[in-house]
Amino acid sequence: MASSPLKRTVVKSRPYQATSTSAGLLGLAALLVWASGCAGVDKPEPGPRLPNVDQPFLVAPSTGYPLTMGPAEGDRVDEAFENLIQYGERDQAISVSRQILGRDPDFHPATLLAAQVAFLDGDVGQARELLTPRAVELSQYTGWQLLLGRSAEAQDDFVAAFEAYANVASRNRAAKGKTDALRPRVVQILTLRIEDDLQKGRTEDATEELARMERLLPDETLTLESAAAVARATDNPEAELQALARLSARSPDDRSLAERRANLELVVGDAGAGLRVFQELVAENPEDEHLQDQLARAEFLWRLQLLPIEARDLVNRRELSRGDFAALLYWLFPEVKYGQGRQVRIANDVLDQPYREEIVRVVNLGIMDVDERLHQFSPTRAVSRSEALTAMVRLLSRKEPPLACVGGVRGTDRLGAETVCRVGINCGLLTSGSDCRRTGSVSGSEAIELSRLTLNLLGIPQ
Repeated sequence: MASSPLKRTVVKSRPYQATSTSAGLLGLAALLVWASGCAGVDKPEPGPRLPNVDQPFLVAPSTGYPLTMGPAEGDRVDEAFENLIQYGERDQAISVSRQILGRDPDFHPATLLAAQVAFLDGDVGQARELLTPRAVELSQYTGWQLLLGRSAEAQDDFVAAFEAYANVASRNRAAKGKTDALRPRVVQILTLRIEDDLQKGRTEDATEELARMERLLPDETLTLESAAAVARATDNPEAELQALARLSARSPDDRSLAERRANLELVVGDAGAGLRVFQELVAENPEDEHLQDQLARAEFLWRLQLLPIEARDLVNRRELSRGDFAALLYWLFPEVKYGQGRQVRIANDVLDQPYREEIVRVVNLGIMDVDERLHQFSPTRAVSRSEALTAMVRLLSRKEPPLACVGGVRGTDRLGAETVCRVGINCGLLTSGSDCRRTGSVSGSEAIELSRLTLNLLGIPQ
């Protein structure tokens, strides 16, 4: 049977999967019963049955068998295969396969012989059903993987075909040639599958496809790019940094790639390495204001490495509690750490908190609020964006002489949402009103950036 031409790239068709080993054996039994029932039907004179294009992928069943087998069984299946190929003796091949499997159902060369008959009969689906359940177990079985790859290829399942061929490519020239020919198409198929999964929010499917891509094509540039995309979608900055580091080594002149990697180094990797990248970029582009700002941010994040470990840990948190945020203010702003509160405000729910001292100082300075009725600070509740912005505006409004951007707001004023938004935009903490309307919690990196901008406005060395 001639194989199907490679007509198109199938983006979302998933790999062929047999339901179970038992399903394969049932299929084999059906094939054997059907063959025995047809034994009396008149057939044309036997003749060669193997097209040249398929010849390299149907080999003697004993070829590359990784387990021990008796010479008698091996010789029988190989002889039956030769007669099948040379003279079209399919009934003999089925008979030999049935007899051997009746005594030993786990004699894999006999199953392979039955699959070869099915393939030559044009039933590539039956051939795959027989071979797929043991594909992983017999990954080093040359004859098995060659026919599995050819059957998958005939059904346009190029990823499954590539996987089968790749298993034995190091020891078989035909398999090696197929992996080389199919590689570009398989890279494209898996990349598009992952992109489609991510666009539709199917991150688990994308992760599974990536695992397959990394196993089959670990050194492809598109594999690394897909790994970075999946890591970004699943909020895994460490994995993204690992992928981007390898990509940067291949594309050292890619500025956007360098910036992204440097920013990740600053947050979850080597802050010094991230700083050096921005220093080099600024040296190459001294007039670029964006890079100048990125360098200033990198220098600030690098200096955070001098803080106590408990403060550095806050930077990487995906969500800060009110207690975490108070501690961050304490460590970053000298006025909070060394300033004197003008009032004593009681919060009876912070006594057993790890940041008790920091919270009390922030509260007594009036930078964060306490529920005056319940005398509670709620230290474990996530700090909201509006609460974080309000704290920054209060810090800015305490500066003497007053900053022009605060518009007459004083530190003792009660601040409404509109005032906080207006001052935040005027002072450059926000870029637009839509930023102010954003709700939700605040991550460590977001709190750090707000703090950096506020410290710049206050003129405090960083």
